[in-house]
Amino acid sequence: MTRIGSNIKKIRTTKGLSQQAFADLFELTRGNISSYEESRAEPRIESVIKIANYFGIPVEKFITDNLTINEILRFNGDKLMEEENHIISLQLQEVPFINDNIYMKACHGDLRFNEWENFPKLILPETTNNNLVALTFNSNIPHHASLPDYQMHDVLVFEELTRQNIHLCHHKIGLYASADEIMIGQYKSNDGSVELVLNDFTKHAFTFEPAKQFWKLFAVYEHKG
Repeated sequence: MTRIGSNIKKIRTTKGLSQQAFADLFELTRGNISSYEESRAEPRIESVIKIANYFGIPVEKFITDNLTINEILRFNGDKLMEEENHIISLQLQEVPFINDNIYMKACHGDLRFNEWENFPKLILPETTNNNLVALTFNSNIPHHASLPDYQMHDVLVFEELTRQNIHLCHHKIGLYASADEIMIGQYKSNDGSVELVLNDFTKHAFTFEPAKQFWKLFAVYEHKG
């Protein structure tokens, strides 16, 4: 997980700024800042660059380190415009994030489970050319009995299944997401076909169309509460 939210809060309090005053500096809302600080959402890359440059903090340090008060006070506030180019070398990507709030909205019909463009985004290292989606583990999400002992608020990152990586999915944990359903199952191959199995009664046969429907586990970020 990034340290953006906690660093925003530490910078804001160190500089003596209210959430509204901080938001006004970057054309954001007080609600945006509250969501970032409480790790319910993360800012877009463009906003990350603006905030880091405004306070003269290297972008990589702003994203990955827990800034200390002394470090924040030491930065001179010069606009480090070269960091805008440096962000490219970091190869970060914005990943749609199904957090608890999004999950509940989809369960109540206020959103669809595959409305990726309307979900908050996590900023993660770009370590694959395939699409990724992140999910906060919630025991209410239908999941396979053999799933590891994930804790509430662990973040599971899934990679879209493609013709290039489908051979790697056998017995792997996978995610199925359609407009009205989401589940975490286990992939099984049988006579050349691939199924994502939840239990003896619920399973989905893999297909490449539509896209962004079948995913395999890519990474896990443990929540340390």
